[in-house]
Amino acid sequence: MILSSSFLAFSAKDGLKNWEEIVKDLTQVKFRRADRFSHAVLSGAISCLNQHQLKEFALYFGASNGSLESVKNSQDNIFLQNRFPLPFAFINTLSGTPLFFLLQYLNMQTPAISTAHSHFAFENALSLALIDFKQKRIKNALIGVCDVWYEPLEQSRKKFDCEAHEFSAWVFMEHNAKDCVNFFSNFEKLLKFIKQFEANPFYISPDFPKKEYDELKKIVQICPNNAVKTITNSSASVICEHFAHTKTPLFYIGYDSIGGYSFVNIN
Repeated sequence: MILSSSFLAFSAKDGLKNWEEIVKDLTQVKFRRADRFSHAVLSGAISCLNQHQLKEFALYFGASNGSLESVKNSQDNIFLQNRFPLPFAFINTLSGTPLFFLLQYLNMQTPAISTAHSHFAFENALSLALIDFKQKRIKNALIGVCDVWYEPLEQSRKKFDCEAHEFSAWVFMEHNAKDCVNFFSNFEKLLKFIKQFEANPFYISPDFPKKEYDELKKIVQICPNNAVKTITNSSASVICEHFAHTKTPLFYIGYDSIGGYSFVNIN
């Protein structure tokens, strides 16, 4: 069950977002040597935690490509300038680095896991949390995903074939036995599985194949999804936006463009 959620999103049409300013407004703290990716993660996670007083939790973070800007800068140093990157510039290329800054700010020690997946970043992080919930290792979980970009925007947009939007989306959860995440290798298996939930409205990935979309809407009610296509397929943004507005159970189907599907049910 989701106790609180945050969804901070910005279009990069007018330039990249200054996430550091948001962090300063939230915390009054300057995180030295943190890059834009870390500041984006901190912005969303702290915004979510500020809505709830309970601070005991395990941390699960999903990324698609991590800190693109720091990775690009480090690679440019090595391959274009023929020199090693600065130590902290290299450290910021690691997807788990933002979690260090977050736990340092909270002054706490807790299990923290960082995963990567180009499309199902949030689903993978959520599935790990649900495993720990079911084994009663944890009581609460903070789960999030983040996308950031780098300049020049047109170059990065063409490289990843996505619109240049940035977001940091998070949910704070406690265990509900009905919560689940499933993955399917073909549409027939997915269709057979969701028939048990046919009375419920569904959200689906914004780039869901039209032929399969038409088959799906014969079985379930599909809610309008205005989320843009991002690197992580916007699954986390759909989940957080849904909870923030309706406070009702979520049914979501994701698509990974190579024939894989995800199913998420959060109550």
